[in-house]
Amino acid sequence: MKKIKYLLFASTLMFVMACDKADSVIFKDESTALTVSKKDWTITASSFSADEAPNGTPDKLIDNDSKTYWHTDYSVVTPYPHWVLIDMKKEVKMISVGVTNRYAATPNAVGMKKFKLEGSTDGTTFTSLGEFNFAISNDLQNFPVSSAKGYRYLKLTALEPQRAGTNHTFLGEIDVFGVK
Repeated sequence: MKKIKYLLFASTLMFVMACDKADSVIFKDESTALTVSKKDWTITASSFSADEAPNGTPDKLIDNDSKTYWHTDYSVVTPYPHWVLIDMKKEVKMISVGVTNRYAATPNAVGMKKFKLEGSTDGTTFTSLGEFNFAISNDLQNFPVSSAKGYRYLKLTALEPQRAGTNHTFLGEIDVFGVK
């Protein structure tokens, strides 16, 4: 049985390496996911820090630059939760959501620790896509969601901080991977 699993893994790995599609991911069941274009997306947030210019605003989460960032408002201390809401302008059957922390030479040890993802077709009624833990890392972190239904809106809500007693959060980028 181990040999069969190894052979399946090795053949999948060779297939992925031979596949000349940098924008697709191949899963065990040989389905693929494509990076969804953020070109027409819009985004709002529960708060943001305009004082961080040129960073701080929620649009930095969808600008394809992980070195820019959104930050909650510094001038008003608001405890968790904090949220961002993305309008993807069309329904997407999501396979995973990629979240990148605000970049720092040493990964930021503050910000959110636990968050939830929700999807909506109308921007009003939301369906839970899961609750997740966020690691202290500069790397893109992928969080699987069900692709059974398409959603136009994606909401990320930061539920609790990495460090108790902190009230602010920030992120570098949000990406969506959808059904091909």
